[in-house]
Amino acid sequence: MSMQSESLTDDQLWRRIARNTNAMTALIRQQIELAAVNTITDSIRHAKKRQSNLEIIDKLSRNYQEYTAELRRRYPLE
Repeated sequence: MSMQSESLTDDQLWRRIARNTNAMTALIRQQIELAAVNTITDSIRHAKKRQSNLEIIDKLSRNYQEYTAELRRRYPLE
């Protein structure tokens, strides 16, 4: 776990979770749009963009997991 998430307030963690969720949603929508390919040139260009999006989604997902883990650490279910 990153020391960064431990130093954030609960409100900051929730805001980052919301921001990550919104960003991932936008990227997933873009992935769906990029799947609609019309030409070979579009296919190649879209494949590169999809790969880039997947890398960003992966990073956002890791951040999301870090932030939620920190909140679960602070407020364990008992």
